[in-house]
Amino acid sequence: MAVRRTQVAVVGGGPAGLAAAIAAARRGARTILLDEQPAPGGRLRYRVGAVRTPAGDVPPARLRTDLVAEAVAAGVELRPASVVWGLFDGPLLAAADATTSYQLAADAVVLATGSTDLATPFPGSSLPGVWTGRAVQILLNLHRVRPGRRFAVLGDGPEAAEVASDVRLAGSEVAVVASPGRDEIAAAGTRGVEALVVDGHRHAVDVVAVAIGRQPDAALAQMAGCPMATAAAFGGWVPSLDDRLGAGVPGLFIAGDAAGVDGVEAALAEGRFAGASAAASLGLLGEDVPATERAVYEAACPERFTARRLLRPDHVQTLD
Repeated sequence: MAVRRTQVAVVGGGPAGLAAAIAAARRGARTILLDEQPAPGGRLRYRVGAVRTPAGDVPPARLRTDLVAEAVAAGVELRPASVVWGLFDGPLLAAADATTSYQLAADAVVLATGSTDLATPFPGSSLPGVWTGRAVQILLNLHRVRPGRRFAVLGDGPEAAEVASDVRLAGSEVAVVASPGRDEIAAAGTRGVEALVVDGHRHAVDVVAVAIGRQPDAALAQMAGCPMATAAAFGGWVPSLDDRLGAGVPGLFIAGDAAGVDGVEAALAEGRFAGASAAASLGLLGEDVPATERAVYEAACPERFTARRLLRPDHVQTLD
């Protein structure tokens, strides 16, 4: 298997990954960004409602365009449609694209692998027509496909509200909104969803969107042996990071939802800090720069910064 080399490798092309790659490249690091999707942008590709940034609320599509343009201008090598399936000592990434499998040796790696939708079991939850909220958004906003006409949305948080708004914008009806933790729920149908029964009341629907929250995608961090901690504020099982977003493994940094679920503004700030920290670990910055970047990050995300400093590892994996 061929081995390629770079100074900084960023895994994940969402707002955190793009911000990290831009920060590292602007500080002189040869930087490669890998993402499994056909184009970078992450959540910015399928969301339509304005997202909060340090510059104010902006449309996701415009923010994505600006970040990709900044990355290209900074000299970042973008590798979309590239699946990173392994992270080993080195750091050494195992990756594959449409034509080949290869290893990528990097002096520093930033993981910005994002988050996944939480699922919840309920009677009928395996019927065709039960989707996660993010899957519904991808179908509606990215592929322009309506999976149904009448929707039930499960959840009572911001994800559920956003999914319901997107469904209505697409011209479909939200027949009922319910919460699996509060209501008794069951999906009914023979070959697919035909109704959602909520506390004994039957609502005719052909799609159930489960939007009860997200959890960090920390699989590569766990594979690398990072100390892990549980924190409800971050969405569950997350890497325990130091004051430079280092993950307890030499050369490895983590940012964005992979380090704890949050919004786009936090992902951008944390990505920039992680990219600067990765560049600093290569000796490309003065010692005062990471401290300056940390102050900027702390000012942008004070609650997240404080909560992260209080995390203590629950589990440390040994890789013997």
